[in-house]
Amino acid sequence: MLEIDHTHFYVDDAKKWRDWFVSVLGFQALGETSDRHTHTEIVAYCSQSLFDSTSIIFLLSSALNNLSPVADYLSYRSCGVVDVAFRVSDLEAILKNLTPLSLPIQEWQSEQGKLRWATITNGVNFQHTLIERQGITAIFPHITTTSILPNYSPRFLGIDHLVLNVGVGELEKTTTWYENILGFEKEQNFTIKTGQSGLYSQVLFHPSTNLKFPLNEPLSINSQIQEFINLNKGSGIQHIALKTPAIIDSVAEFRKAGLEFLSVPNEYYNSLDKANLSDLEWQGISKQKILIDADLFDSLQPLLLQIFTKPIFKEPTFFLELIERRNQKQGFGEKNFQALFEAIEEEQAKRGTL
Repeated sequence: MLEIDHTHFYVDDAKKWRDWFVSVLGFQALGETSDRHTHTEIVAYCSQSLFDSTSIIFLLSSALNNLSPVADYLSYRSCGVVDVAFRVSDLEAILKNLTPLSLPIQEWQSEQGKLRWATITNGVNFQHTLIERQGITAIFPHITTTSILPNYSPRFLGIDHLVLNVGVGELEKTTTWYENILGFEKEQNFTIKTGQSGLYSQVLFHPSTNLKFPLNEPLSINSQIQEFINLNKGSGIQHIALKTPAIIDSVAEFRKAGLEFLSVPNEYYNSLDKANLSDLEWQGISKQKILIDADLFDSLQPLLLQIFTKPIFKEPTFFLELIERRNQKQGFGEKNFQALFEAIEEEQAKRGTL
C-alpha cells in the first residue's frame, strides 16, 4: 500500500498561508508547532478521519530566524513543496530497495498507536518521508492537532495526483527510481508541443491505490517546465490536483473567495462534443472555463473535468488543480493537457520568459 500521508511546504509566512487555505479553500486549521528556528502550521481537509484516502493534510513551515532550514531554502528558491510524505504498509520492504541499506528508521509509540518513519531522496534531489502508522497516531510526535470537523457537503475528496517537474535528460532515470523503489508503474506518456515550446510527460500510477504521479521534462530551453526548473533551482512539485465531487459549484465558490484560475479561449468549447452533459451543466462548464475530456465511444461515456489555478505564490512555480472524474474515468486526456500547456504558455509570454 502507498498513498499520500501529507505534503510539506516551505513558505514565507506560515500563519498567512494557514489563513489563506482556511478562508479561500475551506481547510481546517488543525494545530501548530515551533522550535527555536521554525514555525509550522497544519491545515487539513477531511471528510472522515485524518488518515484515510480522502484526507488532505498540508504542513506549512516558515523561518523564525536565519538559522531555520526554511530561511536557507528560501534564500535561493521560491515557496513550494519540499516533501511529499507517503503512507506505506511495510517500511522495511521499501528501504531494502535503497542504497545504502542502513537508512535510520525513527519510531514513536504511545498507548494508542505506533509511528515509524524514514526520509529518503529520489534521484533528482527531491525528498519523500515514508510513514508507517499502526493504531491511532499524531501527524508527528511533537505535533498536537485539534479534532477534525466533519464536512457534510465536501468540496474535496482527497488528492487525485501530483506532478513532478524534472530537468532535461532526467525523466527516464527518475521514472526508473519510482518504479524500482516505490513500486509505481507506467500508465500514459505525452509529448506536448506548440510552435514555441514543449514538454515530455510520463504518467505513473501505484497499483495498490491508483495514485497517479505524472513526471514532466522540458522539450525546449524556453519551456514552462524549464522556467520552473530555473526559478525553483531544481526539480520539484509543479501542482497538486484535488478531487472534487462537484467541480462547477466548487469553482464558482472559490472564485467568489478570490481564487484565480487560468483561462481558456471560448473557441475551445466550439470543438467539443457535449457528451452526456445537460445544457445547464454545459453552460456552467463553459462559463467557469473548465476543461473537458470525454470517452465518447465508451458506453459509460467516462468524463474528466479539470481546471487549474494561477500560481498561488509570488514566483510562477506552484499551482493547484481541481479535478472531477465521472463514470470511472481513468488517466488523462491529451487535449486537456494541450489546453493547459497553452494556457500556462500564455501566462509565460506575459512574463516575458517564453
